[in-house]
Order: sequence, then C-alpha cells, then structure tokens
Amino acid sequence: MENRCISGWFLLCLLSVSECSQVIGIEGQNITLPFKYDAKSHGLQHICWGKGTIPSSGGCDNEIISTDGSEVTRRSSVRYQLLGDLKTGDVTLTISNTTEIDSGTYGCRVQYVGLFNDEKYHVTLTIEKAPVPTTSETSANVTITPQTMDNHNHGPVTTISTEYSSTVYYSESKSETRGNDLAVILVSILLVLTGVGIVSVLVMRKRWERFATVLQIPAIGGG
Repeated sequence: MENRCISGWFLLCLLSVSECSQVIGIEGQNITLPFKYDAKSHGLQHICWGKGTIPSSGGCDNEIISTDGSEVTRRSSVRYQLLGDLKTGDVTLTISNTTEIDSGTYGCRVQYVGLFNDEKYHVTLTIEKAPVPTTSETSANVTITPQTMDNHNHGPVTTISTEYSSTVYYSESKSETRGNDLAVILVSILLVLTGVGIVSVLVMRKRWERFATVLQIPAIGGG
C-alpha cells in the first residue's frame, strides 16, 4: 500500500493532525484502511470511523464504527471490523466483501480531551472491478472431444484438440487410398476381360477358317 497526499486533499491534510492516504482494492476482496494512534503516550481514547470527511465540530459524519478505547461500542454493519489490538492503539478498519459502492473518502477521529486537539485521519478508497478472463485464456484450457462436438451444435469450432484433427485426417486419407485401390482393380479386371475377349475372337476366327477350308476340299475334288 502506498501512502501519499492527493492534491485535492491538500487543504484537508493541513487542517488534520494525521496524513492523507489512498488505497486501491479489487471488488469482492477484504480491504484494510490502516491507522494507529499513540495509545502508549496518550492512553486509550474514544475513536470513530465515518464515511466522509471528519467534521470540525466533533464526532464522525456517517459513522460506521466506534470504540470506547478498549472495545467496539457501535457499528452500522458487520462488514466493518476493527481486527487490530485496540489496547495498542491499532484501529485499522477492515471492510469485508467490498463493492464499487464502498469507494470514497473515509475518516477516523481520535477524541483527545480538550479543544481542537483531536487527531484526524483521512483515506481515499477506490474499489475496481475484478478482471474478467479473456476469450483466448478461456479457450486455451478447453479441449473439445468428438463426443462434445456431436452433442452440441454451436456452429464452427475453432479450438480442436490436435489428436482429434490427426485422427480425422488419417481416416480421410485411408478412405481415399481404398478408393484408389478399388479403381485400379476394376480397370485391371476390365483390361483382362478385354484381352480375353480379343484372344477368344482370334481363336474362334482361326477355327472357323480351318473349318471352312475343310468344307471346301470335297467340292474341289469332285470337279
């Protein structure tokens, strides 16, 4: 946590005994606003925390929690707690489960006896929204299996496991190879049948010529 005075609070800091601070937190977290007074030198004192600047007249406007020096006497919500050792002057304010509504100025007053000698402390709290994971970070942790793609029709999927892609490619290549082999076999069979047919025609032709020659011999002898 970085303690620093903000230009907008310069006059306020001059009028206060304590310094100004700024705390930045994330929505949903527990945030602490540290503050400790010198209980050893001044003894235990009444203190109060309020949302807003500490008024000059006394007390805390919009008071959220207060103590009598040794224990908490009032609080506006269980979200506000003083978890430090009150007997040592540790009155650090803890706000649990913060939201953006908790952003703003908080003030703590240590009520010393006497006029114009109260100790005042102001802190500006800024609660930011929790970061949302990006789409790329979410997709990197998801592996889509063939079963997931069959059961959920969400259109084209850009993130597919390497194993599934390789399997599909292998299956397609294997199918194409089988198709090519079948075509070669069919062409070979056609060529063989064609060759057998041609040979059969030639053989039949030669037999027919011989047969015709035998039939013509008696005719020649008779002449």
